[in-house]
Amino acid sequence: MSPVPRVVRNDWSSVTVPDLEADWRPTTTVSVIIPAFGGQAELDLVLAALSRQTWPVDLLEVIVVDDGSDPPLRLPDARPPHTTLLRVRDGWGKANALRTGVAASSGEILHLLDADMVVYPEHVAALARWPTVLPYAVVLGAKRFVDPAGHGPWPDPERVVRAWEAGAAAGLFGGAAGEPHEYQERYIAQTDQLRAADHLAFRIVVGASLALRRELYDAAGGPDPALRFGNDTEFGYRLAQAGAVIIPEPRARAWHLGPTHVMRQHDAVARYRQAFLADRVPYPRHWRKVGGTTWTVPLVEVVTSVADQPLERVRAAVDSVLRGTERDVRVTLVGPWDRLEGGRVSAFGDPLLEARLVAATYRGEPRVRLVTQPPETSFPTPYRLDLPAGHGLAPDAVRNLVDLADRYRAGVVRVPGPPGQPDTYLWRTSALSRARWVRQPGESLLDAVDAIHGRREATAEEVGVVDLTSFEPSELANGLPQHAAGRTRRGRLVPATVEVEGVRSLARATVVVAWLGARRLRAGLRNLLARNGRPTVGPRTR
Repeated sequence: MSPVPRVVRNDWSSVTVPDLEADWRPTTTVSVIIPAFGGQAELDLVLAALSRQTWPVDLLEVIVVDDGSDPPLRLPDARPPHTTLLRVRDGWGKANALRTGVAASSGEILHLLDADMVVYPEHVAALARWPTVLPYAVVLGAKRFVDPAGHGPWPDPERVVRAWEAGAAAGLFGGAAGEPHEYQERYIAQTDQLRAADHLAFRIVVGASLALRRELYDAAGGPDPALRFGNDTEFGYRLAQAGAVIIPEPRARAWHLGPTHVMRQHDAVARYRQAFLADRVPYPRHWRKVGGTTWTVPLVEVVTSVADQPLERVRAAVDSVLRGTERDVRVTLVGPWDRLEGGRVSAFGDPLLEARLVAATYRGEPRVRLVTQPPETSFPTPYRLDLPAGHGLAPDAVRNLVDLADRYRAGVVRVPGPPGQPDTYLWRTSALSRARWVRQPGESLLDAVDAIHGRREATAEEVGVVDLTSFEPSELANGLPQHAAGRTRRGRLVPATVEVEGVRSLARATVVVAWLGARRLRAGLRNLLARNGRPTVGPRTR
């Protein structure tokens, strides 16, 4: 079995797909899922267009999901042979209908198609050829909007079939060019057909026509039925976090019958969906300028272990995260919480005393989770920070790490630990997920992420990672000392830990640094005054 192709970031240009004009015989099954609510006339045209696809008919099934239409929808005569009509029994909405159709389908590739998209004969083939070779591809179809107000009544299904058989799909509406999806096409053009797109590429994912493998759909979890508007964008975000590469396919052309909801009521739709998207999608950051302070999907999950650390050290570490300048975080504390039984135990002789005190401290904190094993993934949270036990963070550390990752588009930022201690890693969830699609046997996760997304190195001093083991627990009784966290100066962090003349305690080293600075200042003044023939400044008397 050949290895899965590796796409670096979103640059899909390294992938070779079958030529639509070549003598290519597909072997992969495709399920076209069409959620529909009313619009029988439009659905008739959609199915007529699907009845003349170049994809082999024995590999194509179509599932129409009637989302409670009144009167109920029916299947027209002009349709693909393997077409099924389902009626939703539980729930409602486009996302729910899509999930219903996917659950009833059997295709290896899923083609999610709106019920007002009249697709050209090669549309399915142009989309499906990508997932046949790239299992983490999400492929977007192209479209032009036509409005009956400008083009007269819709053609009948027989006319669609004749146009398709004659190779005249482009002339169906009198040769009209149609209106483009301006935002989507502008972004695609600005990013070199998405090859140079960053982590915001998911924002152009729309459900009008897209194809992906069933495994990727399952990894992302499918569209969220709780969202009435914006479910395409939110699903696109989760697909990106699942490792997807997003590909525009201009050969997958289609006529979109009429404007979308967003086009008809842009401001109302934007206002409605904003609240739902802000809670579930941390990017773009301005979505969270208003509203709550704790979100369902945080920007960063910080994973750290209590290990054998005392309460004061764990508390200083957790509080340094929760009280940092980046508040959009969640802390996952790994510890023996399942062993904290409620039976009789000596208060001070408890072998799990420290863990018990930590649990009592954070059990009611909504931004802290207590788990017994490190989570395998932080999906759908876009960043995961693995913070070694006994380490804390300067106030700007989380923000510094995310800024580094975004500035250099790195899949991981590594901060080496002191000799003999583990490193700190900020992982990009989408890069970790992609690495799991392409990682070879024996290849480390770090190397796989580096190969497909790149990595960045930073020192503890630059970022603001503090070694708390250099403190006695009593020194941390009131949290991380202010002087230990360093201060930001012109965008750079002053080193948070120092070693001066053999002094390793951070608290004592800070005093030593201040004393040395004052001593050198006094010496400089004495030399200056001596050169000018003035009395030197002597030591202060007590």
